[in-house]
Amino acid sequence: MDYMQIIIICFGFVVGLSSGIGLFILISFSKKKPALEQGYKTTFAFSGNLRQTHLLDAIQFLELGRREGILHIYSGRRKGYLIFSNGQVVDAFYRNLTKREAVFAMLDLEDGDFYFEPKIISQPRLISDTIMDIAFEWDSRKSGGSQNHEK
Repeated sequence: MDYMQIIIICFGFVVGLSSGIGLFILISFSKKKPALEQGYKTTFAFSGNLRQTHLLDAIQFLELGRREGILHIYSGRRKGYLIFSNGQVVDAFYRNLTKREAVFAMLDLEDGDFYFEPKIISQPRLISDTIMDIAFEWDSRKSGGSQNHEK
């Protein structure tokens, strides 16, 4: 084998390798969608236990982060959910209750688990009150019948 054949073989190898890399890069970029087409993809994971984290704390965390998706709540065999749009609770369901009454019932849960599923929400807002308004009303209902008047 003379030098000319070795140079041609090396040149062919380099051209083939660079073509393969170029093709790989081209395919990789063509599969990427613009940010608006990708939707709301995130690796955000949030879950917990109601014995360790009160549901109101979890709701406030999602509200502050302006999260969008569904907070699933499991207590025994019962399941409920809170739907968040731009950090606001827009709907809720627990057992046969909906909206505010469902939120009140879930805030009373002392045992269970929750996890947040990030998801694009296109549902209209069915709960018009803020979570703080609901929490204040829940607290006044809860403490309304058991107020202590200590001297």
